[in-house]
Amino acid sequence: MPHLRFDQTTADWVVFAPLRNLRPHTRSAEVSNRGAAGVDAPSNCPFCPGNEGMTPHEIDAVRAQDGTGTNWLVRVVPNKFPALQIEEDNRQTQKGDLFRQMGGCGAHEVLIESPQHDAFLGSEPIDHVCHVIRMLHSRYCDLMRDTRFQTIVIFKNHGEGAGTSLQHPHWQIIATPVVPRMFRHQYIEATDYFDRTGHSLYEALLDEELKRNERVIVTNDEFVALMPFASHLPFETWVIPRRQQASFRSFQESQIEPLAHILQEILIKLYVGLEDPDFNLTVDTASRGDEDEPFFRWHIRILPRLTTTAGFELGSGMSINTVLPEEAAKFLKGGNHTLQQSDSHEN
Repeated sequence: MPHLRFDQTTADWVVFAPLRNLRPHTRSAEVSNRGAAGVDAPSNCPFCPGNEGMTPHEIDAVRAQDGTGTNWLVRVVPNKFPALQIEEDNRQTQKGDLFRQMGGCGAHEVLIESPQHDAFLGSEPIDHVCHVIRMLHSRYCDLMRDTRFQTIVIFKNHGEGAGTSLQHPHWQIIATPVVPRMFRHQYIEATDYFDRTGHSLYEALLDEELKRNERVIVTNDEFVALMPFASHLPFETWVIPRRQQASFRSFQESQIEPLAHILQEILIKLYVGLEDPDFNLTVDTASRGDEDEPFFRWHIRILPRLTTTAGFELGSGMSINTVLPEEAAKFLKGGNHTLQQSDSHEN
């Protein structure tokens, strides 16, 4: 069964989830060799319409307004091969002075982004992007009602290089019983800045980026998309709310459409400009207990996987970025980045 072990040398928890080894994987060579009947063909894909019986029970869904109530547009199900499980115990146990572990308590859900097997979020109708965002927020709020969960990690993997196991577009939502070290470190830095200056670090960064306008890609009344000054990866892009909101739970209905527009535009620019790169997308948000604090601000990070993490990065924990964010921003802003939208799923 899944469980967590504490690494005393890094003060971080490691999730052990043997069930994850059983996941089906799509590999480009395998698909090309097996043709239309391959592992990721729509007829065999557990996320395609008609194959609902191949997934665990449905948690929630958005359905087309066609009078039947059967045609889904967005669907949420438990992950069949979960990293963490609701049924597990979150109590900690000691196995010697230095060996601490706890049950693999948590939740692991999959949001199936579209009924279309090869859909791309950047080319979906804006109302469909809104459905996806609204459902992510709904699941976040619902999971945080379980007081055992400390952090909700929302992410999307696009492409083999980003770690996706199935081509059909989907997101994953994992609730953890601990706060990961990276989040704790972010909070420490943000808290220290707030204690020294009386201002939010993220508000100060956003104000400075807007003033300089060297790395800003797209803006609207609610959000700003930019490439951070110290980007860790080439073309790393952040989407930051203008409102002071530490937690994604504070996200408002009036922000859904502005976020959909700016997220769609950024994804299109990356898709066209970088020729459909593999990428990871994460939603960074305050953990339980810090959700109303003024020092942090939730944001989205889009991390194109254009380079390979090698020895120096793994050995030092530092990043080597081969593309200046100013040049990356200039490239994306200067191109004619358009992508034809698909027809609405509700038609």
